[in-house]
Amino acid sequence: MQHPMMGIAFTMMRVVMSLRKYFRNIDEEIRLSGLKSGDVVLDFGCGPGFNTIPAAQKVGVQGKVYALDASPNAIAIAEKEMRKHDLNNIETLLSDCDIPLEDQSVDIVYLHNTLPLITRKKEVLREIQRVLKVAGKLSYMSRKGSRVGGHTTMNHEEVREYLETELHFQLVRENNGQFIFERK
Repeated sequence: MQHPMMGIAFTMMRVVMSLRKYFRNIDEEIRLSGLKSGDVVLDFGCGPGFNTIPAAQKVGVQGKVYALDASPNAIAIAEKEMRKHDLNNIETLLSDCDIPLEDQSVDIVYLHNTLPLITRKKEVLREIQRVLKVAGKLSYMSRKGSRVGGHTTMNHEEVREYLETELHFQLVRENNGQFIFERK
């Protein structure tokens, strides 16, 4: 079982993420993934909702965003942001590696700066493959800061090889450390 970050570690991570947000172009990250109105999105490891909120705004009322995290603190912050932005198309999911969604029910999964923190990486990647529709997209990113506090690591090449050979994904584009994979 994946255990959530607690107390001071979560607070420190949140401060670092809040600062790093100013050096990221989240709108460009969302554009690169091909997100459009009406899509169903899973923000796996949503944290405080840095991707969740703009994704929900982009998919509109016809779309849906599932914000999943193992941390009750992260879920509480994401829910506060939902209310602040008056978004009703987000559903939060408190879960670790299991994704409580139906097979092939998601158009796009965001896995940004989360995989290094997960102990059961291959299990999570298999779960993501299970919930993604055929031709669905996985937007994967792992910045250096997220890898520092991580568990057993899989570098970008190992993630890519596993996704392509074992889970039948295809890399369709890469930009500035963001990899977009398509499920075959």
